[in-house]
Amino acid sequence: MTDEADFLLAVGNHLAGLSRHHELLDEGARLLHPVRTAASYRLLTRGAADSPNPGLVEAEPGRGARIEGELYALPAGAVARLASLVRAPIRLGRVRLEDGAEVHGYLCDPAEAAGARDISDLGGWRAFLAGSKGE
Repeated sequence: MTDEADFLLAVGNHLAGLSRHHELLDEGARLLHPVRTAASYRLLTRGAADSPNPGLVEAEPGRGARIEGELYALPAGAVARLASLVRAPIRLGRVRLEDGAEVHGYLCDPAEAAGARDISDLGGWRAFLAGSKGE
């Protein structure tokens, strides 16, 4: 038996080695493996070019993409504590993976999509960061 009670998808700055990954580690999260979302999401970049922030939003039917991320196992109670750390326009919600499973994940308020750049065609946040270093 395990004390892991939940699963969480990271697609942005919570990915291993990035700026907010420590929040997952502080809660005892354990990286399981890379995953992709179902093809029903869009990945956006918000904010200034020198300090971009990711945002995963639900897409209109037929307009989504599979977005790369990491699946984490979390101990009981960790989701509530992680939810207390996020601020609008980000929230914790349910995200469907390409295998059909639903897990917790960081979602962005769809109203933010109007002023954000859609980077879904890159496949994930790491690909965006790698490309933006060369600009």
